[in-house]
Amino acid sequence: MEKTPKTIGIIGGKGKMGQWFANFFKEQGYAPMISDVDTPVTSVDVAKEADVIVVSVPMEVFPKIIEEIGPHIPESSFLTDLCSLKETQVACMLEHTKCEVCGTHPLFGPFEESIEGRRLAICPGRGEEWTEWWDKLLRNAGAKTFFVSPEEHDTVMAWVQALNHFLLVTLGMSLEDSYTDKETLFGLATPSFERQMNIVERLRLQDPELYATIQFSNPHTLEALGGFMDHAMRLYDIIKSGDRKGFIEVFKKVQSFGR
Repeated sequence: MEKTPKTIGIIGGKGKMGQWFANFFKEQGYAPMISDVDTPVTSVDVAKEADVIVVSVPMEVFPKIIEEIGPHIPESSFLTDLCSLKETQVACMLEHTKCEVCGTHPLFGPFEESIEGRRLAICPGRGEEWTEWWDKLLRNAGAKTFFVSPEEHDTVMAWVQALNHFLLVTLGMSLEDSYTDKETLFGLATPSFERQMNIVERLRLQDPELYATIQFSNPHTLEALGGFMDHAMRLYDIIKSGDRKGFIEVFKKVQSFGR
């Protein structure tokens, strides 16, 4: 028999992502329980009463929350999280609970209007029935789900998030330090540069604490950044030495990458 929850609860439901998923569940016909630091409903209340428990809290406090609610979650319930990293988080949920567990990483921010067309990583931990329900709910709403192990997820996130953010912040730092005449800079922008700057400007909407956690908490970050720095210095040396042929060879190699 297919799993169907009577009650869904969000721990951290007053945060940006928590509110986003609260609205999502409402659109799917549910009335989610919400707990946060200033709500009468506590995280333990959610753990005891909800069939589906979604933890949407900062990664720094995640272990403490799971340790607190773990003993109160019935074995028949389903626990998932919305953290940006998964190895430590899924292991923590498995250690402190006996219920079905999977990690969820929304690969988008709380400023998206709809889940349609958005990607979510699903990292199975324990059990399958509730995870199948969760996957079906997301896909029926138009989301694109991708199943991946917690370990592989974090390895890939070192490139998709840590290195990507590193590039954006470095570009912003370089321009901030070198070009005070922003009007001229943007007035002469090519379409490609303008797209990049639009992404840099979106950093204003992001949480610096979260971005710092993504850099410092992923054990694969330095490997990704180190590889990038090696290639950056190689390309720098090619240009500095006037090696036009070498540049063209590298450029053609990069052209072959992609979907």
